Amino acid sequence: MSICPTGAITMRPDEEGFLYPVVDGEKCISCDLCEKRCPVGAVHEAHAVQTMGAQHKNTQVREHSSSGGIFSALAHDVLAQGGVVFGAAFDDHLHVEHVGAMDASEVAGMRGSKYVQSDATEAIRNAAALCSRGIPVLFSGTPCQIDGLLAKVRGKEREKLLTVDFVCHGVPSPGVFASYLAELERKHGQRVTAYAFRDKRLGWKNFSAVATLEDGSEVTGTQTDEPFLYGFLQNLYLRPACGQCTQLRGNRHPADITLADLWGAQQICPQRDDDTGLSLVMINTPKGQHAIRRVKQQLTTFSVKTDKLLRFNPGIEETAKMHPKREAFFRGYARHGFEADRVMKLLAPPGTVERIAKRIAHLPAGALRRVRAVLSK
Repeated sequence: MSICPTGAITMRPDEEGFLYPVVDGEKCISCDLCEKRCPVGAVHEAHAVQTMGAQHKNTQVREHSSSGGIFSALAHDVLAQGGVVFGAAFDDHLHVEHVGAMDASEVAGMRGSKYVQSDATEAIRNAAALCSRGIPVLFSGTPCQIDGLLAKVRGKEREKLLTVDFVCHGVPSPGVFASYLAELERKHGQRVTAYAFRDKRLGWKNFSAVATLEDGSEVTGTQTDEPFLYGFLQNLYLRPACGQCTQLRGNRHPADITLADLWGAQQICPQRDDDTGLSLVMINTPKGQHAIRRVKQQLTTFSVKTDKLLRFNPGIEETAKMHPKREAFFRGYARHGFEADRVMKLLAPPGTVERIAKRIAHLPAGALRRVRAVLSK
């Protein structure tokens, strides 16, 4: 959408609530620029990666960040250079979209994970325009969003561009999240005014989801009992392409810097683990190295043994595996929208009868005939 010279491409939601490009044939001039620049299917060369553990020294920054607060340090440095920071934030209707920030107060809304696919098309266009004018830009997003940005910004225009992505679990549907909020509002009879996917009140490792209502009360849940968060972590409504994302992982990230939670810290670096948040920092380019050096005084950094990282964060290299009941969820979603009770039932472990039935179904043919003979007596 951002590269089309005639504005012939718009992003529209499909039946699952994911945005896809739609071409207006009357506006299209058949320049094929969208196909020529589209990064889908491109092979990404492996590159050297420097890894480290890191944590922002400011406890308040860490409190409002998903992990160690490294993004905030990088963002404030770019602002100090007179630049603009782009990242995902909620709008007034709790839609997640990429926006540009020119001061620290606007950056605050970008902190914290947003487990919804954000709309970044306008942000990519605006960031590219700033880069063409030589204005410093920090753009943070998913690996595929960074890949799309780099398809738009080429050559010398990249000189002032710093890109930051993260180890991505996959992105849920914006439509599903909006439907979940609507269910919460019906249930509680008031509007949801704020939502946090990674609240640290129970600690960094045992993060919670918190919905704030108009009267100031909160609806909270953990990773196993808050319906939307639980469904996301179980890959119940991720975008289909997330299950095929093999090129934007490990040492093939397109961004200058890749950030992640340093899961397994209690074993990898127990002396550093205070349960307020630790980041894994993967430096992919010389530009990323320079950016980290600029903010290093704000951080506590330390080396980590890379051989242990994959055991605790397999998503560094592995793609998401779609939940086997994904289709069943979206069949119900098409009829009724998000239903918290139904989600929890879909994700519940199988009961005794279901487990026995599955075992019987997988018996060899001869054994299965004997079982049927016994049951028929």
